Amino acid sequence: MSNYNEIARIDRYTCKFENPVMEDRFMGEKWERVKKPVSFAIIFLAIMFVFDAYNVFNMLGGEFKPLLLGYPFFILLYLSFFKLPEKLKKRKFDVIFAVMFTCYHFFQILQIVMYPEVMSQGGFNPDDMLAFIPTLLLFIYILFPGNFVTSIIMTFLFLLTFVPVLMQVQGVHISVWIFALPVPLILLTYNKYNVEYRSRSDFAKSVSIDETKNLMQKTLKRYFGDVLSEKMLNEGGELDGENRWVTILFTDLSSYSTITENMSPEVALEFLNEYFTSMHEIIKEFDGHILNYIGDSIMVVFGAPEKLKNHENQAVKCSLKMKEQLNKLNKKWDENETSRYWKNHDIDSITMRIGIHTGSVIAGNLGSQEMLQYSTIGDAVNVAARLEQANKDFNTELSFSHEIYTALTKELYDQAKLSGEITLKGRTVPTKVYSI
Repeated sequence: MSNYNEIARIDRYTCKFENPVMEDRFMGEKWERVKKPVSFAIIFLAIMFVFDAYNVFNMLGGEFKPLLLGYPFFILLYLSFFKLPEKLKKRKFDVIFAVMFTCYHFFQILQIVMYPEVMSQGGFNPDDMLAFIPTLLLFIYILFPGNFVTSIIMTFLFLLTFVPVLMQVQGVHISVWIFALPVPLILLTYNKYNVEYRSRSDFAKSVSIDETKNLMQKTLKRYFGDVLSEKMLNEGGELDGENRWVTILFTDLSSYSTITENMSPEVALEFLNEYFTSMHEIIKEFDGHILNYIGDSIMVVFGAPEKLKNHENQAVKCSLKMKEQLNKLNKKWDENETSRYWKNHDIDSITMRIGIHTGSVIAGNLGSQEMLQYSTIGDAVNVAARLEQANKDFNTELSFSHEIYTALTKELYDQAKLSGEITLKGRTVPTKVYSI
């Protein structure tokens, strides 16, 4: 948190984040909010330049002056804003817009100095200017989407150049300006400072909340998976039990105890994590949700917490690809000599046992108030676990029930073969077991 406080620190004099990355991030978000009105303003000003050029031309008695070439220049200058890289506009749009405004401002000053008759013919008087200046300051401080420092600089340049010229042209006494300018200037400066500082403070808080939420989501995803973590966040961690028709898959490694017998705890952990990581990617690919790791065993549900069409087929397809992936891992373990741990026990390669069954379960949070776990309970879970063990009896790697068999697509259905029958605990009718 202390590191974050340093990153989010705001300079009290410039109203900018001291961290440049944070400032760029803020300006990028600000640009997304103001790019439409800024773009509209630039187009509007370009159009106004056309009318302004026409009026000045008429004021000059229809006589062409080289200074008139400034108007098409500024029209092109303003429209060039749309050709600038988006990355640059996100970071420096206020500075770019301020430069454009300031350039045109000095163009007006030059116009007034070179052709004072234009000002006089335009019908301007001191009262007009006293009303105009606060309005312009209002634009700079409130409507202009610039930072505090940028607005201060624009105002200073405006006052330093435009006001003395107007005082000379119109003959306004200096005492009038002393009383006319300070009040709106002080109030608008104070308001701009507060708005800029508060907007950055709010942004820093929102970033802190977002990063905390992202960290929470990242942590939850590592333990509960993408779908379940989202559901937990959306429902406040409460996932009430609901009846679901799902497919349960159990898998474990054959001869696991023998394989890891001579492994150190560190090597065994690294071996299992590599295996689990590889299997997890495949399970995720087929929209399965891992409920639990128990030793070398993996318990997977298809159809919860989110409903899934054809979950029976997804489970079988997933199991077939898991077997393929295990073959690839065996080749890798042979290459890096990890396989010595089991080949010394006359185990040529590691194989897996998979059991799949479909049925009705209760899915939801299970446990105490202090510690909950998303899980499924029901007869389908017990049958899937028993089918996984049945591979030992039939000398197979994949076993699934008749309910799974009848739900398969034709391609998988044609590949499936009846392995035999088993009598499950608590049942009198034998259960048909199929394999691919």
